[in-house]
Amino acid sequence: MGKDEPTHSGAVDKARGQAKETVGKAKEKVGAWIGDEKLEARGEAQRVEGRTDRLKGEIKEKIEDAKDRIKAGAEAVSEKAKEAAERLKHR
Repeated sequence: MGKDEPTHSGAVDKARGQAKETVGKAKEKVGAWIGDEKLEARGEAQRVEGRTDRLKGEIKEKIEDAKDRIKAGAEAVSEKAKEAAERLKHR
């Protein structure tokens, strides 16, 4: 499984992203403290990658929430239609 496969849930992407962001920030600070520009740059890149992953996770969660609401609404409409059809049968 590749890291970009859609099998990851939004929560997993958010958690991984937050972890990458945290580690990236730490690398940036350590690199700055010890004067290691390469470490600082790698940390910045990791932090940005983590932010991207976290935001991707947040978007996935919002899409899943919207899908759930749409499904619930469609089920409610379907149930109301069935009830109306039953009432018409009994007239």
